[in-house]
Amino acid sequence: MKNNLIQDERAVAQKRKIGSEACTLLLGGLVISLLIKEYIFNVPFSQYATELLCLLGASIYIVIRNIIAGNDLFETKGKGKKSVVLISLLVGLGVCISAGSANYARYGERYTDGRFFIVTLAILFISGTVLTFLIYSPIYDLNQKRQKKIAEKLDKEENDIK
Repeated sequence: MKNNLIQDERAVAQKRKIGSEACTLLLGGLVISLLIKEYIFNVPFSQYATELLCLLGASIYIVIRNIIAGNDLFETKGKGKKSVVLISLLVGLGVCISAGSANYARYGERYTDGRFFIVTLAILFISGTVLTFLIYSPIYDLNQKRQKKIAEKLDKEENDIK
């Protein structure tokens, strides 16, 4: 026999919020752990592969689940693809700075010519930007299609009520 207790909506919402914050903290901790292991301790990939897989798996789950639930991931009213391009540029810049500084720390003595280092930074920036755009663009398109379906469904229900 199932015990159905009536729960206060505020308490349930607060518990969900706490769980969401804990998930965000854990994912942030995974990112920090990955960066420390890769760029500070220079450990081999096999030492942090599990953490990377967990981070990617959780991120993919969160994106897919939000799209299925109909939550707007981008919340960019009127900005359209500009937000995807801006996010791609910012991530590309982040990749350029983090990987460029790590490369210089590891191989600085090999950069005898400054132009070689600048070319390396340019390649990092371009590849980070393009890869991020190729990942974010389909997610944005799926999100927009889902938002459109939800809006059409709500409009139809509203018209049926009238």
